[in-house]
Amino acid sequence: MQNLKSLLRPALIFIFSALFSPPLLVAAPQSDDPRDTEKLDKTFKVRTDRDLRFRLDVDAGEVRVSRGQSEDQAVVHLAYTKKLFRHVFHFNEQENYLEIRFDKDGWFDHDDHMTAELEIELPRDATVRADCKIKAGEVEMQLGGLRVADFTMTVTAGEVSIDFDQPNRVEMEALTLHTRIGESRFRHLGNARFRDANINGGIGEMTIDFSGAMLATAAAEVDLDIGETVIVLPHDAGAKLSVSKFLFLSQIDMPFDLRKDGRYYYTDNYGKAGQDFELRVSSGIGELRIERP
Repeated sequence: MQNLKSLLRPALIFIFSALFSPPLLVAAPQSDDPRDTEKLDKTFKVRTDRDLRFRLDVDAGEVRVSRGQSEDQAVVHLAYTKKLFRHVFHFNEQENYLEIRFDKDGWFDHDDHMTAELEIELPRDATVRADCKIKAGEVEMQLGGLRVADFTMTVTAGEVSIDFDQPNRVEMEALTLHTRIGESRFRHLGNARFRDANINGGIGEMTIDFSGAMLATAAAEVDLDIGETVIVLPHDAGAKLSVSKFLFLSQIDMPFDLRKDGRYYYTDNYGKAGQDFELRVSSGIGELRIERP
């Protein structure tokens, strides 16, 4: 059988380019005329005595979210082409609610000198409940060391990188990550310290790394459509794994040292490590590789 990756890659590139290249134009050089580009820095002092509800809604652009230097301030840096984008900042101090919208006018207007860059620094000591929706762009989030109680992200098209480089300072109730077209890299998700995770991959390549300081009991569900996926099991936690195939169109590579019992696979330390991780995977059309660190 031919390698599915080599068969799928041209189709993925064609679909991504045809649907999203005209409005996206990510990482294009800035205009030679500085009057066409506006830069904005904004700081919001948030409350730390109640949860910070954070909503992010972006049409297109480069999006960076990271752990900030301040304990109680959210900082926003924005650079954009004025004639093509509009921004809305809404902060309700009483409700501790921050909404950031970055909208593109004329989705199919072509401009080789478009600038669309949004950087957000989240406060260290505020407990955050985040809902992020990004239609198209390059997304990079460094969320380790924060207090994230709930995190939802949906990306329609683009390259996505999320990393919990340090353990989350609170237990996360739910982690939801949905990407539809593009390449996604999710690193150190064990450090998110989630109780339940739901990860959905559409068309493209995806890496899901569950390493990190996972809770004593955690569960995740991964639903895949088309593409190549690598799932890295946590190193210290014992894992119980079930995988469903999409007929003969799914190619699944499992570690040889997993113990199979009925429809489940188990690591040798499951039930003994003090950390139990249950993973359910629905594989689609393409290659799925399960790895142990």
